[in-house]
Amino acid sequence: MLNREVLQDSLSLVVDDEHKLMRDFYDRLFAEHPEVRLMFGADLRPQATMLQQAIAAVLDHLDDAEWLGRTLGALGRRHNDLGVTPEMYDWVAGALIATMAERGGAEWTDEMTAAWNDALGAVAGLMLDAYPAVAD
Repeated sequence: MLNREVLQDSLSLVVDDEHKLMRDFYDRLFAEHPEVRLMFGADLRPQATMLQQAIAAVLDHLDDAEWLGRTLGALGRRHNDLGVTPEMYDWVAGALIATMAERGGAEWTDEMTAAWNDALGAVAGLMLDAYPAVAD
C-alpha cells in the first residue's frame, strides 16, 4: 500500500512553482545518463511542467486503480513508441528521488525515499505492462 500522506508531504517539501525541482532532475538524469538527452527537445520547460503535473495527478488518483491503469498504460505505450527502455525507468526513479532528497535536505527522511521508491516502482510497473510482449 502506497503511503499517500508521506508522498504528498515530501512532494510539498521539495516542489516549487518554477519547476526547478524538475529542471534539477533532468540535469541529474542527463549527467548520469547522457545517452537519453537526445530523446528530449532543447527546451525542457514544457517537459518539466508535464512531469510535475503527471506526478501530482498520480498522487491525486492513488485510490483509483482504473484511472491509474488507463492513464499510465497510455503513457507507457507512448514511452515505448519513443524508444524508452525498461532500464530507463530505474534511471529516472533514481535521479528523481536523489534530486528530491537533495532539495529536501535535513527534512528529507528514509521513509520518504522508501515511499517514492514504492510509488515510482508501481508507476513504472503499470507503464511497462502496456509495452508489447517480447517473444523469446
